[in-house]
Amino acid sequence: MKTLGILGGMGPLASAEFLHTVYSLNITEPEQNSPLCILLSDPTIPDRTQAILDGATDEILARLCQALSMLSASGAERIVIACVTVHHVLPSVPEPLRRKVISLIDLVVDEVLAAPCVHLLLTTTGTRAAGIFERHERWGEIAPWVVRPDDDEQRELHQRIYRLKKDEPAEDSLPWLEELAARHAAAGLIFGCTELHLLNRPLSRRGRPLTARIVDPLLIAARDLETLMRA
Repeated sequence: MKTLGILGGMGPLASAEFLHTVYSLNITEPEQNSPLCILLSDPTIPDRTQAILDGATDEILARLCQALSMLSASGAERIVIACVTVHHVLPSVPEPLRRKVISLIDLVVDEVLAAPCVHLLLTTTGTRAAGIFERHERWGEIAPWVVRPDDDEQRELHQRIYRLKKDEPAEDSLPWLEELAARHAAAGLIFGCTELHLLNRPLSRRGRPLTARIVDPLLIAARDLETLMRA
């Protein structure tokens, strides 16, 4: 298997959890055959939502290019960026670096099309304002199956995402998410922010799963890692 680079730190807990998920799903016997991963966790990258709302993303782009270059120079052949919102500037990254990146948006699109039903798209306010999913070349294929929270729900969602960044108990958000899915008659929830990846272990410990199907691009990346690394 090729070397996987993980650009994290946005936030640090989500990317650390992704590394845990990679090994949980891909540990081998002997362990020496398990995936080789390089994690670059850089929490100093400025807040992506604030940069988008301010219309000032030049520094975000420069820092993203720098971090991807560091991972590439360290031997990473494929890279997962553990932040959806920073995908806003990914089209402006030089092509030799960009082609190494496994797009989380691509993974979501493929997963929704694999089981088309109404999905509630959960993202940061920055991702929503930038239309990161809506700008995807295949958005038209999944648009009939995707709904958004209303404005009040979006504000609450964004606050909950930032509480997850502070390591507040993920379990607190599970009943709210269940109510939200029911309110929108959604059979699926798209974890369109990588912070929501932190909900997976609490979900597995729960007495009963969420009724809604979970589409989590980090979980998909870990699940399909062998295939994605060959691409």
